[in-house]
Amino acid sequence: MNRKINAPHDKFFRAAMEHKPVAIDFFNHYLPHKVRRVLDVNSLELTGHSYIDTDLRESLSDLVFRCELACRPTYLTLLIEHQSTADRMLPFRVHHYLFGMLHSHRKQHPDKPLPAVYTLVFYHGEVTPYPYSLDLWDCFDDPCGLMREVLYQPLPLIDVNQLPDEALRQQQWVGPMARALKYIRQRDMAPYALDILEALPWSLEDGESIELLELLLNYLLSAGNIEDVNAFIALSAERLSGPVRSEIMTFAEKLKQQGIQEGMQEGIREGIQKGVNTVALTMLKEGAETPFIARMTGLSMAEIERLRVSLESEPG
Repeated sequence: MNRKINAPHDKFFRAAMEHKPVAIDFFNHYLPHKVRRVLDVNSLELTGHSYIDTDLRESLSDLVFRCELACRPTYLTLLIEHQSTADRMLPFRVHHYLFGMLHSHRKQHPDKPLPAVYTLVFYHGEVTPYPYSLDLWDCFDDPCGLMREVLYQPLPLIDVNQLPDEALRQQQWVGPMARALKYIRQRDMAPYALDILEALPWSLEDGESIELLELLLNYLLSAGNIEDVNAFIALSAERLSGPVRSEIMTFAEKLKQQGIQEGMQEGIREGIQKGVNTVALTMLKEGAETPFIARMTGLSMAEIERLRVSLESEPG
């Protein structure tokens, strides 16, 4: 896999959270009550800033929301943990991130007090439930318990794999997205995808809900493994509502056209390569030297030698 921050799971979750209804739904379900009751959800605004440094980029991504708590500007930061193998040092890494963010704010606003920041980790690793302590002091070798006197509460973390489907079905906007992330690694995603799509609580009567459906379909069908696509489409026609079924057909057609275009491009590449090889073979038959053929055709010396061997092995 490429760098984990570029994984489809990260892109899907970030794209979903860019939709304000999803972000509001997420924070309404997963922020502590004392934060929810003073949060002005209408003030939520996803910033374009990231405070992840190079040491953390392999396994963390961040979503930083500017908002108002108790009528004062502040930040809600959502960290997305990507490591397939859980990390014992996660609390330290998150606090490293947190103080990097505050340090950046301090440099930009040297005369202002630091803003309050609430940091929440959304964990999407394969090992579940999360196996390590979320207390920062457990990252220390501290037999006398000194760090307990200077460090604070355990890190809040949402392990999506441990969230019951019954609860996720009650979450109008973030629930379908969370269930998709929960089951995306199944050997055959088809029955889970059908169940998620069949239970969609969205009306699909406005542009945003249709855009979210397209995002969800793209993730389920591109990142998930559907063993029998034709059977999946047939079951979709039987079980899913008209708008959802129509979007699946449209998406399937797009994938088909993409496959055709990729096949055409591959055919063009093969045709060009075949033509170059034919020119090189002709030059070999005429007695041209290998370096000259390489300059004329762009083929490597090794490729030309393979063509020479194939030419010499021809009968007659």
